[in-house]
Amino acid sequence: MASIEEVITELKRLSPDQVDEVARIIRALSRAECRPVALHHAVPACVVDEAVQHGWPAQLFTQLIGSLPDLERAPQPPLELREDL
Repeated sequence: MASIEEVITELKRLSPDQVDEVARIIRALSRAECRPVALHHAVPACVVDEAVQHGWPAQLFTQLIGSLPDLERAPQPPLELREDL
């Protein structure tokens, strides 16, 4: 895998038309390979409400902490089905 410096060096050698083509390809690949991620609040609303009451801006939590969907627990099977696992 090439380092960032190597990639930048190679891009500097390209003509403007070639750079535009590379950018177009990268955009197309990113749209094809990546699905938009659903954003969920990582901080419960009650925590944000209390922080706002103490003078903190509500956006602080969503801008700095953002979305942590990996912390969400996946749906669990009903108890009667767990014995079969």
